[in-house]
Amino acid sequence: MDVGLKMVPGHFFEYDRALAKGLSQLGHEVRVYGYVGMTDDAEKKLQTYGKVGKIFRADQFEQASTKDAYAGEFLIYADQTQTLLEDLKQAEEADLWIWPSMLAQQLNACAQFGGSATVIGCIHDDPGIAQRTAEAMLWRHALVEARRRGLKYTVGSIESEIRHQFMSIVPDGRFALFPKPHDGPSIPEAKTNLSRIGFLGDMRGEKGRDLLGQLVSRLIGEGYEITIQDSVGRVKISEHPKVELLGHIENMRDAIARCDLVVLPYDVDRYRRKGSGILADCMVAGVPVVGPYATMPGRTIEQWGVGLLFGNSTHAEIFAVIKHAHQNYPQLAEAAFRAAPRFARQNGTDKFVSAMLQLAPEGP
Repeated sequence: MDVGLKMVPGHFFEYDRALAKGLSQLGHEVRVYGYVGMTDDAEKKLQTYGKVGKIFRADQFEQASTKDAYAGEFLIYADQTQTLLEDLKQAEEADLWIWPSMLAQQLNACAQFGGSATVIGCIHDDPGIAQRTAEAMLWRHALVEARRRGLKYTVGSIESEIRHQFMSIVPDGRFALFPKPHDGPSIPEAKTNLSRIGFLGDMRGEKGRDLLGQLVSRLIGEGYEITIQDSVGRVKISEHPKVELLGHIENMRDAIARCDLVVLPYDVDRYRRKGSGILADCMVAGVPVVGPYATMPGRTIEQWGVGLLFGNSTHAEIFAVIKHAHQNYPQLAEAAFRAAPRFARQNGTDKFVSAMLQLAPEGP
């Protein structure tokens, strides 16, 4: 079940495909339900693993401020809960409903819908629980409703920090920590020379898209080769012999393995409460990274010792940190390479799928 499943590029499709493939390989009958406007390409790729249904009408990315300047979050929550209740009637009977990218209104809709299916959901953002935001209050409401109505459910996250925050609002003390669905193998040996720098993923504004022009120009001037992977054509970079521009790719790990350093030019404020799939891909590959300080990805980089951090999301500061990485490159590369097998032992698609099945509750 994924309201955000619209097209091939991006987090939603990758997580849904990983789960559908893993469950199918284990012999389960799989159905995938996504957005009503899902592209034919996404539908075709997912049909390899089971039946695909386009049933969800809600906009996963609807902005509260455009709904209502004062109560937008609450109106979206209420309206989408009702829409989802109607949409869920189109789903065939199942033993388990997995929501790989769950929002509060989706758990609330499942609680109100009832039915016999067990529900399990993965949460990817801290809604601001410590700050008592409106979104955090809505999550608390959905969790309380799920318990009050006897829903058989488990929620969890792939990020330990998100689990830590949610533990203060889950009514029964149950919040799972799932392995990350990112697979190796790691590179065969540690990198030794910093030549190619990668910028990869869905290059939205919060991921540093607007910094790339000036940053890439400075890096080219220093003699670096650049790989930019832009899933949906948002990046506008002048053609240059040293710049490789990739579109959507099936295997992110292979693109990362070709890079000597991957830079995550993320907005510091926007990434304080959410993680990075590209970082996980880099860690399992054994390639060092540069990322934002005082963020969820930054703390992961520090914890594992796999890269360096910048404090402000400016092209000048990120450039300076890259140059510092160059000066210490052999040590950084060796640390990332040594961390890869430890990270892989704890994570992977097979472990992610197995955890989803094992942690699904059997009763209310």
